[in-house]
Amino acid sequence: MKKCVTLSLGLLLAFSATSQRCWAQVKFDGGGDGVSFLDGANWSPDGVPNDPDPLNSGGPRYAINDNAVVSYATSAITFVEGLAVGADAPIASGDFGTPGTLNMSAGKLVVTGGGDSFQVARACCGGTGVINLTGDAVLEIQGSDPGVGTRDRGELNIGPNASVISTRPGGGYWRIGNYGPAIDASGSTPNGLEGNGLLNVEGSFSAHVIFLGATDGDGELRVSGNGSVILTDNLVPNINTDQPNRSALVHMIGSTATLNAVNLESANGLSQVHNEFEFSADLGGVSEIKLSNAMNITNNDLTVNLNNFVLGIGATERLFDAAPNQIYGSFASWAVNGGDPAFQYQLLYDLAAGDVLLQRIPEPSTLALLGIAAIGAVYGQRRALR
Repeated sequence: MKKCVTLSLGLLLAFSATSQRCWAQVKFDGGGDGVSFLDGANWSPDGVPNDPDPLNSGGPRYAINDNAVVSYATSAITFVEGLAVGADAPIASGDFGTPGTLNMSAGKLVVTGGGDSFQVARACCGGTGVINLTGDAVLEIQGSDPGVGTRDRGELNIGPNASVISTRPGGGYWRIGNYGPAIDASGSTPNGLEGNGLLNVEGSFSAHVIFLGATDGDGELRVSGNGSVILTDNLVPNINTDQPNRSALVHMIGSTATLNAVNLESANGLSQVHNEFEFSADLGGVSEIKLSNAMNITNNDLTVNLNNFVLGIGATERLFDAAPNQIYGSFASWAVNGGDPAFQYQLLYDLAAGDVLLQRIPEPSTLALLGIAAIGAVYGQRRALR
């Protein structure tokens, strides 16, 4: 099937002009061995996936749906202009799609197209999409607006030795959990769309910007193990925060994960749905979020899980590390789970250093004992002086 899109260039040129771009959609039908991405007989129309002209648009875009589970398990490097996993293919009227899964354990898949050419869960209401990267698999995105959980539940799981890289100049603008119930709530989708995205990183992920829960959707960024997320610009959970059904969660698991960005733009209004940050400690503590510039966490919520870690009295764990004097706002609520319920904590905002820290403080009974001990020491000293 061929789809044509008219692109207006009026904003870019001094005169008004239009151009047409036509691209063919190729659907996985399992007509070959039933599972292999690189088996040309598995696609309709038949042909090994490729982008015949990576420098220009117009190449085929590939869709995996109808509950297909597809495997990419060779060391080959493959270029495609577009890829949708969990999709409405062939394209038809309405918003409905069917599930699809891509398991990639080796090699490199390069998506060359711009705009929304890479989508996980492109269609609503049954169009769940999952991509699992394991082994040394590499997914390279050259386009501008990749989406995970665009209109339905979408997952991009990056295993310990796998990686996702964005090579577009300036990086990619990723949307994790995009269109939610407030969008298109009529006609064939009376309850709206179901965008719900998870970016789950145990390997490495690099991009320019990440938006979470962008347009009334739900977005989660989860980093664990030795996982590394490096952004050349901002982490943005606060886009369209006035929408009622959206949510955004950043979850750091263990003490060896990495999340670096320039700014954290996460402010909420008090009555809006609050963005959430969660830290789950292992035996080594927690993994901090590092910002080379500023962070704004106005009216966000914070949870720290200490089931596997004991913080000593007076000791601190750094949760956020921004530039000096670049902390804006404070958490609307925060909680510590796990450990002895008698333990007490305080949250420290060290503005001069740009740090947000969790500190364990003495319990009232401990303070009382310390006070009695101090009085006893003074009394004993006075007796010794007599």
